[in-house]
Amino acid sequence: MKQPGATGITGWQVARALAIAALLACPLLAHSQVDYNVYGVADLSWGRFEPSGSIKDDRFNSNSLSATFIGVNAKDSLDGGWTPGITLETFFRFQDFATGRKPNDPLLSRNAFVSLGSSYGSVRAGRLQTYLFDTTVRFNALGNSIAFSPAVRDVFQSGNIEGVQGDFYWDRAVSYSTPNLDGLTVNTMYAKGAAAHRGDYGATSVVWAHGLFAGALSLQRVHLNDGINVPTIENTLQAGATYDFGVARVFGEGTWINDIGFGIRSHVLTAGASLPLGPGTLEVQGAVATATGLAVDRRHSTGSAAYLYSYDSLTDLYIAAMNDRVRGQTRGVSAAIGIRRRFD
Repeated sequence: MKQPGATGITGWQVARALAIAALLACPLLAHSQVDYNVYGVADLSWGRFEPSGSIKDDRFNSNSLSATFIGVNAKDSLDGGWTPGITLETFFRFQDFATGRKPNDPLLSRNAFVSLGSSYGSVRAGRLQTYLFDTTVRFNALGNSIAFSPAVRDVFQSGNIEGVQGDFYWDRAVSYSTPNLDGLTVNTMYAKGAAAHRGDYGATSVVWAHGLFAGALSLQRVHLNDGINVPTIENTLQAGATYDFGVARVFGEGTWINDIGFGIRSHVLTAGASLPLGPGTLEVQGAVATATGLAVDRRHSTGSAAYLYSYDSLTDLYIAAMNDRVRGQTRGVSAAIGIRRRFD
């Protein structure tokens, strides 16, 4: 055990050094056979943010429509169709000019993994975004909006009583995805919890896209037992679908969570639509969540809308609003106006 005052290199310092080295190496990659690209999203808004039961907060925000992040991806093409690669991504907060979604996020807070692709599918290892988060953002009109998407907020941002346990990024994870089989892809992921948690995580998703229709089924299991707190044994099932009618694209999603450790069952049902309106697009989404168990009887309803105007192919101007209500708590009203810029 390292004594107080002793020096040493921590895992965080190694990760930081690798990230900086990878970013600095990007200009050099242009002279090799390795393909690389730097990409990301810049989302900046000003608004009022007030979840149900909270005090309103007027501020700049970096993830109203999409989370602000920057990433670098590099891969090589070998004989036989093998493609090794590396992906490093971090979130960024404009409001305090720091990386991560919150102060205790790691430096590479979004994705940080090595990968190997082939005709047999793809394997990744490192810090990975969960498949449950992937399907949640894919099958709701407001996508990965942490601030305004009812589906994302209810499943991942409303506490463990209502939503799932843990983060939507898993460290020490490995995943496998099959090749695309006529629109069908099967994915599986396994991760070890932090040493202090003494547990593991597992997930599987099946995604099928055909023509104007897409659907998915996602399963997730979280098992943690540190020997002190109540063990976490949580199973989650989610089904989602979307169909493009031309005049509008509709979305539907259901998430069922069984927290065996705490004896709580919850479900989140959400529906929405995206439709052209004037020079832009109107996106609406609503959700109802309930949680029941010993001394638990929670009902949560949320409605959101956003109007997007595409200034050009990479830039959107938007205004968004949300009405949020948990039974027994004060109503929350949020609204923001902002700009989103994608680059690659």
